[in-house]
Amino acid sequence: MNVLACAFMVTAFTTCGSKGGNSGIMKMTTEVDDEIEFYLCGSGVVTVDWGDGSEKEILTLNEECVEFHHHYTDAKIHEIIIHGDQMVSMRCDRCELTHLDVSQNTALTFLDCSNNQLARLDMSANSELAYLNCSYNQLTRLDMSKNTALAYLDCSYNQLTSLDMSQNMALTILVCQANQLTTAALQALFGSLHDNTIPRETKEIHIYRNEGENDCDRSIAINKGWSVI
Repeated sequence: MNVLACAFMVTAFTTCGSKGGNSGIMKMTTEVDDEIEFYLCGSGVVTVDWGDGSEKEILTLNEECVEFHHHYTDAKIHEIIIHGDQMVSMRCDRCELTHLDVSQNTALTFLDCSNNQLARLDMSANSELAYLNCSYNQLTRLDMSKNTALAYLDCSYNQLTSLDMSQNMALTILVCQANQLTTAALQALFGSLHDNTIPRETKEIHIYRNEGENDCDRSIAINKGWSVI
């Protein structure tokens, strides 16, 4: 039996309980017929509705991660709804998600939703977000214009045809390989990158396995202090 492991954890980008009064709701839609588990770390009371009529789980978070575990007995579509007072970091990779809604979590700083089946991801409400890994999904567009605190983005192995990072002045790592970025799209992306110097950080952009990888003018990014990989 496979266990789908999801983890909500605090990383170097987050501090538990740093944002006061930021209660919210997270919604995830999944279709599994076995076990799913995730972890929450933060503060306050968290209630999880597993979406199958079973009893809700209610736990109080502390500085150590708390495990939530559930077993589904059918392959129906289930919407998991999570209510919490302090949810600043979320990891829900490899959960067979078809939908993820974090629009009410304005304090979210870390999100790993990689290796799912997401065709759409709306991050417009998450201005505090510093880290996003949405690789290995089915995204055709990704708007990060509202995520001005973003430092790390991995959007590799999707179906993106363009990417604009002109509003992301704190960005240091951009992994966008294995998309559908043409020569023109890559050069437009290079042009949108900032030329800021980030103390104690190097700036990298990973572009391999894109259509325009071999013909694009890498000097556009290199002249701004970026290593093009």
